Amino acid sequence: MIKHFLIFLTLTLILTACDKNHLQVEAKIVTQTEEKNHPIKPLKVVDKTIHNPSDIKIFTQKSIKPINYTNTISLNTLEVSEKKQKFFHMILPAILISKQKLKNKRDKVLSLMSIPPEELSHKDSQFLETLYETYQTTDNNQLLNRMKTHPVSIVLAQAAIESAWGESRFFKKGNNIFGMWSYNTNESRIKAQGNRNGKSVYVKKYHALSDAIDDYFVVIGRGAYENFREQRTRTNDPLKLVQYLTNYCELREKYTNKLKKFIVNNNLKQYDKFKIDKKYI
Repeated sequence: MIKHFLIFLTLTLILTACDKNHLQVEAKIVTQTEEKNHPIKPLKVVDKTIHNPSDIKIFTQKSIKPINYTNTISLNTLEVSEKKQKFFHMILPAILISKQKLKNKRDKVLSLMSIPPEELSHKDSQFLETLYETYQTTDNNQLLNRMKTHPVSIVLAQAAIESAWGESRFFKKGNNIFGMWSYNTNESRIKAQGNRNGKSVYVKKYHALSDAIDDYFVVIGRGAYENFREQRTRTNDPLKLVQYLTNYCELREKYTNKLKKFIVNNNLKQYDKFKIDKKYI
């Protein structure tokens, strides 16, 4: 009787241990699956400091290295043609970095749309919630539309105009290409010299040029640019698209006409063919 009891007790302990091991393995598998669920593709960005104009790389191939300049300098000592070239090639990789990061995020949103919300991992749910808040929508199709980007030539034209060819104080001191305002006292920012309605005005200070481009795409992706966003789902022609940026500037049609001429006169459409080298993606 005692012998049978000992055998029963031994088998029970073995089965219990097996069950615990099975549960631990299963839990580990679930955890690993959740952690690896729908990761965003990494982008290998190369940060670089500019000490003089020669540090700005001129790209001769359409496939480029994602150099993310962390500061800017005046290019006024250069001849006009060289100054323009250096300016465009300084901003170009930052635009492509930002566009690639947005593409990777959009790809993840697309993959998550096929999964019922209740089956999403906590990490993926948080990812979507952050984007909903950033782009001011909870509709996934609208989110995809707002995260879409547009031709490099348009961004380059606006960057040159808004930063006065890189000579604005905000650009040189804060990598602020487009004069983006700051309303958050906890973020890095620069006080503007003038006031607005008797109140101090601040603009954002960015770690690198691509951060300024990130903000730019968010601003275009929401708010008063609905017509522009609709049109960029239909065409990639920058000369057609800029007509719908009237809300970007108080000059409205005069501003969009200026952009169109700027793109043509500086042959900026050539930059729409540039991409980040695949070995960095």
